[in-house]
Amino acid sequence: MKLPAKILIAVTALGAGVGGFVATVASRGATRRDPPPPVARWLGLTDEQAKAVEQADREFTAETDALRADLCEKREALASLLEDPQSPKERILGQVEQVIVAQDKLTRRVAEHLVAIRPLLTPEQQKQLMGACASGVRCAAPCRLRGGDSSGDGTPGGPPWRDGRQGGGRHGERGWGKR
Repeated sequence: MKLPAKILIAVTALGAGVGGFVATVASRGATRRDPPPPVARWLGLTDEQAKAVEQADREFTAETDALRADLCEKREALASLLEDPQSPKERILGQVEQVIVAQDKLTRRVAEHLVAIRPLLTPEQQKQLMGACASGVRCAAPCRLRGGDSSGDGTPGGPPWRDGRQGGGRHGERGWGKR
């Protein structure tokens, strides 16, 4: 696989990982009061903090869910084009552009949310959350944001997955795309 394709895949995967991770922070619906969401537990948010995070950006979860769905749709279209040996170069490259635009929208929305909730966190919580995000950005691997090693020592310790599973180790332990 050529380097530009690898970069595109890594950037696309990173955005989806960041979106899913941060959506978990904000997802605190009326039916999930007890126990708190996994990321709220991972960060050690107080009930007041969790409520403030939810109120700081009420539309975040709905908006990122829609953006992720659009991105997945664009990716699937690209994957289909790549699998078809008859796909013209122009269609493939056009679809790559659509994936990039969709990824950009999601990444920007997640970044807006992170900056909005950062002041609501303690310095230690900020370090924990932003450190996990920074780690994922550096390696462009969503596993670092969705359950990877945020400590740098190879031990599990990343934020939990959206379904509550605790974070795992380094890239490859779960495999790409497996949730």
